[in-house]
Amino acid sequence: MLHSCLKILVAPEKQSCSGQGYIKMSTIGGKAHKTTAAACSRYTCEGCEIRGRLLCIHTGKDLADFAVLFVTWAIPFFAGMIIGEFWIGLAVWFGLAVLFFGYVEALVLCRHCPHYAEEGFLLRCHANSGLPKIPKFDPRPMSRIEQFIWLLYVAVLFLYYVPFFISSEQWLLLGLTTWALIIVTWTLQRTQCTRCYHLSCPVNRVPDDVRKGFFAHYPEFDRAWKQRGQDSG
Repeated sequence: MLHSCLKILVAPEKQSCSGQGYIKMSTIGGKAHKTTAAACSRYTCEGCEIRGRLLCIHTGKDLADFAVLFVTWAIPFFAGMIIGEFWIGLAVWFGLAVLFFGYVEALVLCRHCPHYAEEGFLLRCHANSGLPKIPKFDPRPMSRIEQFIWLLYVAVLFLYYVPFFISSEQWLLLGLTTWALIIVTWTLQRTQCTRCYHLSCPVNRVPDDVRKGFFAHYPEFDRAWKQRGQDSG
């Protein structure tokens, strides 16, 4: 009899598919623990019409994919800066990068993303995991000014090498770094930006039908986007 009671109180673990991997969902007393993203209104991804089409819950593989793409650009970039002995230029780049990834990107981009609503001081996402969440969470879409600032800063960081490599006549590394940047951008647009659920990012490429499903399950964002539209109108 005791064995039967325990079976009722603690049910076996179930599997719930989310994003690109599987996560466990345990039930206690017949009540399911929430295993979806914090801002999602669903308790499980099971039966969700956009399951696997958005990176609502990312995996280590998603983070590794993004890191590999960054390294593809970083190797020729740092090689050229070191070969050319541009130590001051490299120090300035590191300063700009720390400022951008430590605060500016969170202010203009990340705080508008559902990943920012997760618990904890550090961000957990497929692109910027581990960065501090200093600015306050804001479910409204990015403004045009925020989009412009983000695009401009990204351009400065990732095209920073151009004048240095031209002045030092490092034509091979200039070509390699530029080609790497083109490949990385093309790959991101085809494999990451089509699944990223930061829908107001200026490079987001999520299809309209998936966007519709997102807003159906993320009511806080749905309300905030509608309010922003009314304010702009």
